[in-house]
Amino acid sequence: MPSFTNRTYRIARDSEAFILRLPGRGTERYIDRAGEIVNAKAAASIGIAPAVFFADAASGVMVTRFIEGAEPLSPQRLKNTADLIGTVDLLRRLHESGLAFKGVMRLYPKMDEYLALAPAAELLPLRRAVEPLRPILEPGWGPARPCHIDPTPQNFITAGSTRYLVDWEYAAMCEPLWDLAGLSIEGEFNKEQDMAMLARYFSATEPRWLGRLHLYRLVLRLLAASWWGVQRADAGGAPAASDMLRKLIAGIEADLAAGDLAAHIATA
Repeated sequence: MPSFTNRTYRIARDSEAFILRLPGRGTERYIDRAGEIVNAKAAASIGIAPAVFFADAASGVMVTRFIEGAEPLSPQRLKNTADLIGTVDLLRRLHESGLAFKGVMRLYPKMDEYLALAPAAELLPLRRAVEPLRPILEPGWGPARPCHIDPTPQNFITAGSTRYLVDWEYAAMCEPLWDLAGLSIEGEFNKEQDMAMLARYFSATEPRWLGRLHLYRLVLRLLAASWWGVQRADAGGAPAASDMLRKLIAGIEADLAAGDLAAHIATA
């Protein structure tokens, strides 16, 4: 199965099945494959990721267990309360695990890294526009914790009553709000789902968390747009990458122009 950063294959031997992951050419410029292997093994050691049977740090080739009967989540499934709770609980389990992931992920430096790899003229004014939010978002709420960084619904899989996270390419020590904001974006959450997610995670919903979540979502969209700018450049202007870039830019511009931005900044 191809993607922008990997190719994956299901392989079988006797009664066992595995996933063979081959990294995409050039992705080593912005993905620490050696760190990914360390972090995937750490996550597997506490039962929240498939076991790693083989991994080569030099090439990034990795073989993990194929989870029989596993189904990925989707934005639609996350409207179900049980699936939302299970997903938030899995993230909190990761964040509170005490694992020492390799690498540290910081929002603004990572965004600037992508923009340096593929400067996109349409993103540079937006990058300047979000700089005033940096003093609010960068301090975080405390020490960095192990985070997945790419919590799209499809990276959460369920097999019976067991839930796993897959695709640890970007995992690192980070502020947990990154994972919550990423889940909100990729899960296409509305305000009620955001409040339910925060209430489950923090056991309460405080205005400051809603404010910080809103601002983090805004800047994460710009980081995602910067990432898609790299994919567009690497793929020679691939329509899928260009379409995603336009969609993200429209959302960022709408957030920056919204009348409630100042209120979110004040509560954050």
